[in-house]
Amino acid sequence: MAGYIPPAETQFCDEDGVPYALGTVTFYIPGTDTLKATYQDEAQTILNTNPVVLDAAGRALLFGNGSYRQVLKDSLGNEIW
Repeated sequence: MAGYIPPAETQFCDEDGVPYALGTVTFYIPGTDTLKATYQDEAQTILNTNPVVLDAAGRALLFGNGSYRQVLKDSLGNEIW
């Protein structure tokens, strides 16, 4: 069963609370450059794209299993963290 990348509906915002609308989050196996899958549902039947494209509110449904390394980019492709 998938675990949450808490919370399942995650919102990404800057330090002023402004959402990273249409930004992306890429998920990797920690310590590597190997992509790691995330899912839109707890049963792990609906695979997310990788990178995950955030909606206009900077949100995405994220379920996964185990540890992840995340890279957040804004809508222009600038790495945030």
